[in-house]
Amino acid sequence: MEVFEGKIPSNVELGQMCFSPNTIHHYDCPDYVVALLRDIARKLDIVMWNSKQKEYDSPFENTGNDFMCDTFEVHAYNWNEDINQPYNFKCGDIEISWYKYLGRGCTMNNKWSQSAMIEMYNKCMKALDKINKEALEDEGFC
Repeated sequence: MEVFEGKIPSNVELGQMCFSPNTIHHYDCPDYVVALLRDIARKLDIVMWNSKQKEYDSPFENTGNDFMCDTFEVHAYNWNEDINQPYNFKCGDIEISWYKYLGRGCTMNNKWSQSAMIEMYNKCMKALDKINKEALEDEGFC
């Protein structure tokens, strides 16, 4: 865990502070950002089903799975205490970490504006739409 000077974000848990190999960022992650990420996770599940035609272990949950594309990346909580995990979600300069699963002890690397977070969400959804379209075309549905 990265140690920093100043106030610890208010939603960080004791176990997270003591045992998590994830970086705890300086800023609380607002609930609306968690909601945006949950919608990205929902869309990712649909895209992966269309692409793989089987259930997908979402990296937004405690699965050990990863997803990376040109626009964003998601990494499930890392249980290896010897490896510092700088973030669970990254899109451009935006980095978000959580404790074990999305929504628990979420922190961000900056106090991002609502418009920056909406722009991030739109970029991610557009990237997933493109991946989904390609998967459906490969299956002959488009």
